[in-house]
Amino acid sequence: MYCRDMATWTYGRARIARYLAAVSLGCAWAGTAAADVQHVVARGHTIDAIAHRYHVSVKAIVDANHLRDPRHLKIGETLLIPGVSAPKSGGGGRGAATGSHALAHPPTYAMRARTPGVIHASRLASNEDFVVRVSSRRGHVAPGALKTFERVMRSAGGLTHAPDPRLISLVGQVSNHFGSRRLEIISGFRPYSPTQYTAHSNHNIGHALDFRIVGVPNEVLRDYCKTLHNVGVGYYPNSTFVHLDVRDTPATWIDYSRPGEPPRYSTPGVDADEGTSDVAEEAVTPESAAPVEVQPAAPPAGASPSAPAVPAPPRQTGPDSPSPVPTVQPPVAPGADVVPATPRGDPAGSPVTR
Repeated sequence: MYCRDMATWTYGRARIARYLAAVSLGCAWAGTAAADVQHVVARGHTIDAIAHRYHVSVKAIVDANHLRDPRHLKIGETLLIPGVSAPKSGGGGRGAATGSHALAHPPTYAMRARTPGVIHASRLASNEDFVVRVSSRRGHVAPGALKTFERVMRSAGGLTHAPDPRLISLVGQVSNHFGSRRLEIISGFRPYSPTQYTAHSNHNIGHALDFRIVGVPNEVLRDYCKTLHNVGVGYYPNSTFVHLDVRDTPATWIDYSRPGEPPRYSTPGVDADEGTSDVAEEAVTPESAAPVEVQPAAPPAGASPSAPAVPAPPRQTGPDSPSPVPTVQPPVAPGADVVPATPRGDPAGSPVTR
């Protein structure tokens, strides 16, 4: 009897010990899974936008970084974002993230810029490569960069328009955020056309760019562009690019139309700008590039139906109207030393347009 009681008591202690060990291991695992992430402040970032992006409170960011004046962040400053778990590494297990924040945050694809302030871009319509240093020593967009981007953003017919400096600055910021990966330019400047669906498109005045980034999903690119200040961001699930323009009031939209179709916006009445696939003069991917197959995405319930094309009003003339006749870009932009880029595999060693 005594031996049986001792055996039962010993077995019970062993079970309790195993239970406590499991609880201790679980706590340690949970503590390591919820890792803080770092965010580098860029031009146009605000504390509210950063908090919204990571789904944390402003107070949590302020307390974690001991910020005295959170309304005036410094460009280049690194902020610790608490309570955001790192993405999964491998097939779960030890690196698996837990908690609501882990499920809400896919990989950001953000990384340290290999060539800060330098944009590596390809114009798909002509299969040209460009390497452009965006900022001058004083922090402004260099005149040579504007001239080079005027050529990069030229229409399919070879017409050009001076790009907005803030647009080029924001594109440089996007390039830095995603580690200086190569940008593929789909469309930039497009002269006014009576068949365009948006009567006053930002593409007509050099304020908009349709592009994508090699190795970065368009959904990730779209989400980052939405954190920029006073921009229009368009997402096209049935196309292969993201639209970015500069404006006075921010706006974002989803267009479920396929190339050549009228826009089908997810929200009626949104202040949208048309993408390159909505007009006749569309940039064409060179034959050497592999074709991209896009599966049509269905719009959610409540999305506005296809709207018929509405003729745009006649061109206006006057000091406040944009120039109706764009100029033709000369072969070599004055003030910019354009040198053919080195092979695409080495962006850090490519010559730079200054």
